[in-house]
Amino acid sequence: MGKHLVEAQTLLNEKKYQQSKEKLQLAEAMPEKSPYENYLITLLSLNVAVNEDDAPTSAKLMDAMLNLNESGKWASKTDIIAMMQIVGVVQYRAKNYAQAALWMERNLKEGGTNSSVKNVRIHANLLANDFQRATELAEEEIALSQKESRAPAQPYLEILAQARGQVKDVAGSTRAVELLVTHYPKKEFWQSLVNRLWARPDLNTALHLDVFRLGFQVGALQETSDFIEYIEFAQRAGFSTEAIHAYDKGAEAGLLGTGDQADAHKKLRAKLAAETEQDKKTSAADIANALKKPNGIAMLNLGYGLVNQGQFDKGIELMEKGIAKGLPKRPEDARLHLGIAYALAGQPDKAKQIFATVSGKEGLDELARYWTLAIRKP
Repeated sequence: MGKHLVEAQTLLNEKKYQQSKEKLQLAEAMPEKSPYENYLITLLSLNVAVNEDDAPTSAKLMDAMLNLNESGKWASKTDIIAMMQIVGVVQYRAKNYAQAALWMERNLKEGGTNSSVKNVRIHANLLANDFQRATELAEEEIALSQKESRAPAQPYLEILAQARGQVKDVAGSTRAVELLVTHYPKKEFWQSLVNRLWARPDLNTALHLDVFRLGFQVGALQETSDFIEYIEFAQRAGFSTEAIHAYDKGAEAGLLGTGDQADAHKKLRAKLAAETEQDKKTSAADIANALKKPNGIAMLNLGYGLVNQGQFDKGIELMEKGIAKGLPKRPEDARLHLGIAYALAGQPDKAKQIFATVSGKEGLDELARYWTLAIRKP
């Protein structure tokens, strides 16, 4: 018996797994084995199975080893925890995700503390389509990190967003993406958040230009069509300078002024430049007329146009006077635009103060909150 086991261990160490199994089969065939000998045979067989990535056999042998160990306590708790993790990893590699989640769960219940086990457990539940369990586990880890005043781990937030999305919990999924943007403001997370704004069925059409503005600020405009639409919205609203800024950024990214549409794009740029020059020429007269209006709409829009031209103080002053004069429709939108103006003027603290006063439905709350996130210092 001893000879077979020693040879099996040696062959295992040499990665000669088939030969090691043959020696273990010889040991298994011997009569009148002691409980300890049965334990050793099972333990060595388990080691062979995990080294061969034999998921079904490794799980079966792990259970057998645990049962045998009950009588003699030959394996320490530390060893058991380590082997459970290994078996879980084997299951995961074999894409037996439900089994992987089970073994990682058993590892943690046994006293395991390895953070990678928690990661695999959550991922395994997600891949096993147990979205509810994946959500629960991710939320537990996120709550713990918040309690300890540290950023939640990015993978947990991504899993939470994906799992909530799978069960059609749009609000929960969006909240997870908001946390991703808060703690890990990467372009792809911002793109996801901006796309979620566009996907809102209740998004007011009056805010479409503002969604483009946010997307532009955070680098979420990635396609030629994104820039063209933004330019068209800004141009229709009378903000030719803003439209030029969008065009130039798109051209810098290689999305405008090239390819089959190069000539059309360049004509658009020339038209915008002409409109901007005309706006500058008539600016004084336009402002004088706006001051005579019964409400502040014209003052607000002209002020925002000045901000886009780089005349920040003059533009913001005119916007504030327009708001004070009164706006017959959507006054909260004006507060949002004032906050954006302060942000463009390089006054983030003042912008945040303004955004904090903005409240409204149909996407307005989110725009104010997301702008606050967008202008945070790294």
